[in-house]
Amino acid sequence: MAAKLKGEVSFKALASTFTLVVDFNAICAIEEELDIKIDEIGDRLKGSGKTIRSVFRIGLAARHGALTDLEAGNLIQEIGVMKAAELLAEAMTASFPEAKKPASPRAPATAPETAGA
Repeated sequence: MAAKLKGEVSFKALASTFTLVVDFNAICAIEEELDIKIDEIGDRLKGSGKTIRSVFRIGLAARHGALTDLEAGNLIQEIGVMKAAELLAEAMTASFPEAKKPASPRAPATAPETAGA
């Protein structure tokens, strides 16, 4: 089973199990290869099959070695573009778990008095 805290998401396609990994190394590869910053990836994935295929391919490399765009595209064709995008979103979310927010300080029971009020 894939470890979601590490940005890993597994799926079945072509009678095999594959694992997408969106870790720090994958993020660096995405930034370098696509010449985009991490905070731009989500916007670039919307409506761009080429970007989805490239990010999908990079995400598969950690567990499956270097794949070609054609091989990554064949996997996407098998599972569907929407499923591929959902898997990428899930892996990215798992890669950056929301930090726990510190407890907010308690509000004073009564408003402090101000001088000259």
